[in-house]
Amino acid sequence: MLKQVSAILALSISTHAGAISIDLGAATGYNLFIKENFTQPGADSQGKIAIGGNANIGQYDVGVNYEPGTWRDGKQFWTEPGKYSDVLVVGGDLTTTQWAWGNVKGNLILGGELTQGSSKNAVLGSTTKATPIDFNAAFTQFNALSQTLAGQSNTGGLEFKYNNWLILDGASSNDIYVANITGQMLANATDLTAKGLDQNDTLIINVSGKNINFDSLNYGKRESFDALDMSASNILYNFFEAENITFSGGIKGNILAPNANFTFLQGDLSGQVIAKSWTGGWGAQANLWDGFFVPPVEPPPTPTTPPAVVVPEPSAVMLLLFGLLALIVIRCKRA
Repeated sequence: MLKQVSAILALSISTHAGAISIDLGAATGYNLFIKENFTQPGADSQGKIAIGGNANIGQYDVGVNYEPGTWRDGKQFWTEPGKYSDVLVVGGDLTTTQWAWGNVKGNLILGGELTQGSSKNAVLGSTTKATPIDFNAAFTQFNALSQTLAGQSNTGGLEFKYNNWLILDGASSNDIYVANITGQMLANATDLTAKGLDQNDTLIINVSGKNINFDSLNYGKRESFDALDMSASNILYNFFEAENITFSGGIKGNILAPNANFTFLQGDLSGQVIAKSWTGGWGAQANLWDGFFVPPVEPPPTPTTPPAVVVPEPSAVMLLLFGLLALIVIRCKRA
């Protein structure tokens, strides 16, 4: 199951077609993993980003991990002050605005150059010249995985009620549930419910179509169906045919779209995105799963130590009186 908060890790699932191995290898731990170019003028990502081509991040913040809807910091990408993790990998050139200052909340690994006019103060940590990721090999793997998942049949029944409500009717098989839908169904859908799934299952939704435009999808209670009790890290949308995807709104779940140019207009996307290219708007925020933010823990109250009782030392006069009394008792016994 996709239980790790930081990534979709190796997974073997048993279906009618046998065992499938899900291993996102190089993309493990990244909020966004993009094969070619990346453009976004502002907003932020909660997690780390890897880009194979050129990147223009403008005033975009990378690796902030704010609590959604607030400015409160969560767990940052370092263990000690001044010791940062690698939060941004760019295979080509990187462009920021001249006003960028500490936008990259960690270290930068850069294959190309900071282009003319970019702020050299944009990186909070260090900058290293290197190309540590083989994006071509990684996306060869992702394409094979995407097609393998697309070949799986529905685990249970699927109803598209009122032309806006996806209802999955069935129980998972070996903790896996596969649902096959069209891009038009996703575009029209406002709700998704599945009474047979729980937080221990993994939901794989295969979405067909080359050009897909969709927005928010609600997993809450509707009519007699309870809310879908699953973490975003356990939901994978597989866009196995997509060439262009446009998204705006709010959704929780991981997106595998290895051949798609992904355009994120605005909203809040909680999950990992693997795509060919990325174009984002000022209001497009990416969160690393729905559980990555680690709120500060209030320290336990310091136990109060009861005041020590001070026993006064006997005075010299009292010692003298006790001594005289002892002498009197001894003499009386001898008499």
